[in-house]
Amino acid sequence: MMILVANPGSTSYKCKLYELQDMDVLYQATVERIGDAEGIYSYQFLGEEKLSDRMEIPDYFEAVNLTLETIKTKYSIQNVRAVGFKTVLAKGITGCVELSNEVVKAMEEFISLAPVHTQVYLTAISVFRKILPDTTLVGLFETAFHVNIPPEAYLYGIPYEYYQKHGIRKYGFHGASHRYVGQRTKELFFPHEDSWKIISCHLGGSASVCAIKDGCSIDTSMGMSPQSGLLNAKRVGDLDPFALLYLMEKENMSIQDARDVLMSKSGIYGISGISGDFRDIEEGMMKGKKRDELAFKTFVYYVKRYIGEYLAILNGADCIAFTAGAGQNSPRLRKEIVQNMENLGIFLDSEKNDTNPKEGLISKENSPIKVAVIPTNEELIVVREVEKFVQK
Repeated sequence: MMILVANPGSTSYKCKLYELQDMDVLYQATVERIGDAEGIYSYQFLGEEKLSDRMEIPDYFEAVNLTLETIKTKYSIQNVRAVGFKTVLAKGITGCVELSNEVVKAMEEFISLAPVHTQVYLTAISVFRKILPDTTLVGLFETAFHVNIPPEAYLYGIPYEYYQKHGIRKYGFHGASHRYVGQRTKELFFPHEDSWKIISCHLGGSASVCAIKDGCSIDTSMGMSPQSGLLNAKRVGDLDPFALLYLMEKENMSIQDARDVLMSKSGIYGISGISGDFRDIEEGMMKGKKRDELAFKTFVYYVKRYIGEYLAILNGADCIAFTAGAGQNSPRLRKEIVQNMENLGIFLDSEKNDTNPKEGLISKENSPIKVAVIPTNEELIVVREVEKFVQK
């Protein structure tokens, strides 16, 4: 039996076809620049070399259809038991569920909280319904991993009836990534422990920190929307709501104006004025650009602050794990975050950190709290949960 995991982006589409017995990736593909005159299609079958081609890919339908037609050259689409999606959020719904009309409507109800993310998933779901009308579509919502967060952690200080009536509360995101990092860290470093505490730092264009106890999320930095918590590439992160109201008044902003500022002009990009990509930021710092340095230091401060909060909530930790683009690939970022935390039991091994291991420990041997680099694998979490769902 096979399951296809679909990962849509705003102008890109990625997918992996899994064979469930051994979890082998039989086929994987990336379609880039959807809508451009010259799109890029790259794909690879298991055990074969990676191939790439350039062609016009006018829309999402063509992007998805292109990958499915390629799959058909080796495998029967009838053997694809389900298509899994790493969906973001829906009003009143979480977990791993079939993407029925009811679930799609619930996603549309909360679309204003994550408009870019949710819209691309709605588009992809619509496309798959047309191309594979008889195949089950399943969504593992990013909020699912955070369902055990206690009320005192997810409630906001607003009238309780707004939580009851509109579902205004912390939901948390990056659930598949944090779940994988928690599982993998335990598997590598604490295989025989019955209880373990991990702080997972998913640091990239989209970033969040999660406190994990015995495999369950206890708290996480993102809130009701992916716009809160840490600074993201272009998303604002934590912001005093009255600062926003004041800004809207002074700049005569509409709600849409404010949404655009918070989602596409803020975060790392907003402070640096140049880019939301840490590679560009670190390059700018090497050239002495002060605003790039300020953006970097602000992000570091936010991550360090959340680590401190979660050390208090968890009453310590066994490991701090870095993942995602910047977390995995920036030794400087990791060093700045955990330095001067020796009094908390965190001792970084600079030599190990500078070698930038793909996976492994970067803390000193005697560090009470381990520090690790763990590459995330969100698709593996999705396919495992979808498999459980379809086997029911």
